Amino acid sequence: MSTEAAAPTIDVDVPRFNQGVIAVVGGIAFLLDVPWLVGLAFAVLAISWAGGPRVAPLTRLWIDVVRPRLRPDGPRAFEDARPPRFAQLLGTVVLGAATVAFLVGLPAVGWALTLVVVALAALAATTEICVGCLLYRWATGR
Repeated sequence: MSTEAAAPTIDVDVPRFNQGVIAVVGGIAFLLDVPWLVGLAFAVLAISWAGGPRVAPLTRLWIDVVRPRLRPDGPRAFEDARPPRFAQLLGTVVLGAATVAFLVGLPAVGWALTLVVVALAALAATTEICVGCLLYRWATGR
């Protein structure tokens, strides 16, 4: 009998929704040259990562507002929450670094970091290929 605890699970659409919103917000920030939107995206991810799903603004938006309208029967499936959570941490760190870059007067660095997150978030949201999740699985062997 295994004493290992069951992995926490999450609605498969939660990370895709979060990634889509972050990609759109980051893309708009870049196109309109509005660095504070990058800081806002960083803050949302940081709150989400630190506080978990109960306080995560985008997760709450999906669960309380969007999902009831798009999927009134509830989640279509669940997945291990650890890989998306790790990917979220990576996005938080990179957007945090981008925010610092903007604050210290290095906008080219800030935008480069932001565009990396935008590209990877868009890839994950549209294809379900989550590079951060793949890195988690590679690093942990899970």
